[in-house]
Amino acid sequence: MLSRFLSRFPTLVWAPVRFLPLVCALAYLFLLCRPLNPGTADWVLGLTSATATIAGGRFPLAVTVAQSVLLVVGTRVASATAAEALLFVFAAIAVGELTMRRAGRQCWVGGIVYVAAQLAVYTQNFDPLLTPPTIAVATLPPIMIGYYIRSVLNVAMEAERRRQAAVREARAGERTAIARELHDLVAHYMASVAMRVGAARVALGDREPEVAQALTDVHGTARTALNDLRRLVSTLRDPATVNDEAGAALAEPDGLAGALVAAVERARGTGLILDAEIDPAVAALDAMRRLAVLRVVQEGLTNVIKHAGTRARASLRVHARDDEVRVEVRDDGGGTGGHELRPGTGFGLVGIRERVELLGGHMRAGALASGWELTVAVPTGVPEAVR
Repeated sequence: MLSRFLSRFPTLVWAPVRFLPLVCALAYLFLLCRPLNPGTADWVLGLTSATATIAGGRFPLAVTVAQSVLLVVGTRVASATAAEALLFVFAAIAVGELTMRRAGRQCWVGGIVYVAAQLAVYTQNFDPLLTPPTIAVATLPPIMIGYYIRSVLNVAMEAERRRQAAVREARAGERTAIARELHDLVAHYMASVAMRVGAARVALGDREPEVAQALTDVHGTARTALNDLRRLVSTLRDPATVNDEAGAALAEPDGLAGALVAAVERARGTGLILDAEIDPAVAALDAMRRLAVLRVVQEGLTNVIKHAGTRARASLRVHARDDEVRVEVRDDGGGTGGHELRPGTGFGLVGIRERVELLGGHMRAGALASGWELTVAVPTGVPEAVR
C-alpha cells in the first residue's frame, strides 16, 4: 500500500530528507553543544533555522532571506553562540538550494542578501586580509554546488524530453504506416467485396429470394466493416480524438452542434468578426464524419486567426446535402497581404486533407481576390465504388 501511494505522489519519497536538518539541529544542541550550555536563544534560533529549511524546496528565495536574517540576529543581537554554527550551515544550504532551483535575478538577490548578512556579522572584527576570503569560502562553494546540480538536472530533463519526443515520433510513424496499409490494402479489398456482392445481388434479382437476402446481409456487413475500418484508420492517424469536444461529437449526434458553436465562440472571443451558418442536418452524419467536420472547422478558424489576424472578417458555412456535407471557411485577409505564405506553413491542412480523403471527400485551399478560402466536401455515405 505504501509503494502504491508513493507511486502516485513520487515527490513524497524525498519528504523525509526535508526534515533531516531539524533532526541534526536537535542532535547538535542536545549532544555536541552540551559543554557550551545552549540557552533559550540558541534553541529558538537553531530550531527556527532548521525548520525554515523545510520550505526551501518551494520558496528558496524567501528561505535564503530568512536564514540570512536569522544569522545576523543570532550573532549580532541574541548572541546565540552555541547555535552560531547551525545558522551558518543552514544559511549556506539555503543559498545552494536557491541556486539549484532558481536562476537569474532571484539568485543574485539571494546571494547579495547572504553576503550582506556575513558582512554584518564580521563588521566589528573586519580584517581586510581574512574576512573577504572567509566570506568567499562560505559563499562560493554552495553556489557552485547548486549551479552544478541544476545543470545536471537540466541536462537529464532535456534528455528525457528528447527521449519522449522520439518515442512519440516512432509511435506516430508506426500508426501512420499501419493506417496506410489498412487504407491501401484491407479497405481496398473490403470495398471490392462490397461492390461485387452488391453486383451479384442486383444480377440475381428476385429469382432466389433466400440467396438475395443472404447477399443483402453480406453486403450490409461488408459496408459496416468498411466504415469501421475507416474509423480505425482515422483513429490511428489522429489518436487524440478522445477529448471533450471530439468525444462529444463522436458519442452523441447533438454533441457536434455544441462543439461547433464552442469553436465559433472561441474564434469570436479573439476579436475575429465571424459570420457563421451551421446546418442542423449535420447532426445526422455518422461519428467519423461528425468528427471530420469538427476538425475542419477548428483548423480553418485557427488558420484565419493565425494568418489573417483577429481583426479580419470571416465567414463559416456548414451545409449538409443529400449526398455530401460541405464546409467553407473564408476571410478577407485582414489587410495583412500574407495569403501567399499560407500553403505549406504547417501540418494542419495536410492532416485535414488526409482525413477528408480517407472519407472519400476532397479539399481545396487557396487565395481569393482578397483573402483566403478553405472548402471541404465529404460524402454523407459510403463511396459510390462500395455501393
